[in-house]
Amino acid sequence: MGMKDVFCVIGAGRIGLPISVTLAAAGEEVIVLEKDENKCKMINDSISPFYEEGMQDSLEDAVKEGLLRSTSDTSIISSCNVIISAIGTGVSEDGTPEIDGIMSLVDLLSPHLKIGDTLILKTTLPIGTTRKIATELSSASKLELDEELMVAFCPERIVEGKAMLELSSLPKIVGGIGPKSRDRVGFIMSKFGGEIVLVSNSRTAEMCKLLDNAYRMTRFGFSADVASVAWRNNIDAFEAIEAANHDYGRNNIPLPSIGVSGYCLTKDPYYLDHGGSGLWSAREFPSAWINARHAADWQIDEAIQRINEESFEDMEDKRVVIAGVTYKEDVDDIRMSHGVELGERLIAQGFEVMWWDPVTSITEISGQDVRRSAGCLRGADLLVLTVPHENFTEWAKNPKELELMRGKTIFDGWGIFRHYDLPGFTYLGTGIRRSKRIEFTGSISKEVLE
Repeated sequence: MGMKDVFCVIGAGRIGLPISVTLAAAGEEVIVLEKDENKCKMINDSISPFYEEGMQDSLEDAVKEGLLRSTSDTSIISSCNVIISAIGTGVSEDGTPEIDGIMSLVDLLSPHLKIGDTLILKTTLPIGTTRKIATELSSASKLELDEELMVAFCPERIVEGKAMLELSSLPKIVGGIGPKSRDRVGFIMSKFGGEIVLVSNSRTAEMCKLLDNAYRMTRFGFSADVASVAWRNNIDAFEAIEAANHDYGRNNIPLPSIGVSGYCLTKDPYYLDHGGSGLWSAREFPSAWINARHAADWQIDEAIQRINEESFEDMEDKRVVIAGVTYKEDVDDIRMSHGVELGERLIAQGFEVMWWDPVTSITEISGQDVRRSAGCLRGADLLVLTVPHENFTEWAKNPKELELMRGKTIFDGWGIFRHYDLPGFTYLGTGIRRSKRIEFTGSISKEVLE
């Protein structure tokens, strides 16, 4: 351990770059290997290619002090002794894991590996993948595993928007392909801060990562089905859940929403399901988390059904504003976004869709500009709220721009407006009791913002 570590972080995305900046802030030398030349230039110019709270200043300091740089030149792997892979994985339409990208590590790394190198895998993997990669790397490089080459899985559990804080505070789970790999990577991960949790092997660590999001997905799917049952029985799901949770420690039921999306929550339940291959067909019913995934996805179908049945049987010339195109509140990432999916499905049905999101850095979706202010409500027939950005929840307290709308219908996917009066509007929503026409009791303020 006497030699100073030099880190190569593969991938300058939403996991790789925060990891790189955090390591550099701790005084480590870091080279970010990134195939996108534009990203490399931005990083070397001290410009973050995406927003993450607290990262820009640390990036500037790291580059200025010569502790962090980025390149697309793979030969730099030879000059590093700790390699951290932040290469993403995917899932096919039928739920099958797509791991070609991560398996490409074997060809990428093997020509450059040397005795004493350590590989740490960070992104979501199907159970058993770390061992498979390690075995193939050992064969290609002629290095003995757990003696000459250390390999471990250490799942990244940060959430976007809080990555810098959580990298230094969350526990770090480490599972190696052997005890020496586990201990070596446990030492390396201690550089970040937070408790080190050593587990028996890499398979266990891989499963820990999948448990995080499959568990959350199961809870969210439960609430999604509660919302569907509540609607059919003219019950406000928010009222029922809040009452059931109140001062009752055994309950922690999430409030319902129009969709659960994003890169990890969408994918990880399928990866965990893959680990039980053969079990589900043998017992003839699916896993709890896959049922929950389907239940959450169904909320988009149900929203479209309610919009069509209760508001817009005639879709010609109907304009819809989708408020929220990111996958969750107050982040700029639109990957796997339920709001984008909903809007694109409405476009396919004949609606004219406008996008409104004050947070995302994306400027265009489906050929339409993403609007930044509530002025886009002018002439709209329907407002669909899909993400509870703080901007939206604050705006809902005094939504003067609603008066700009031509039609008077709101579909509230997160219950943002449920505590406010909406004179003259038909108020629909996920988990909200059947279509409610609120009697007109006076005019909304004439003051509107353009």
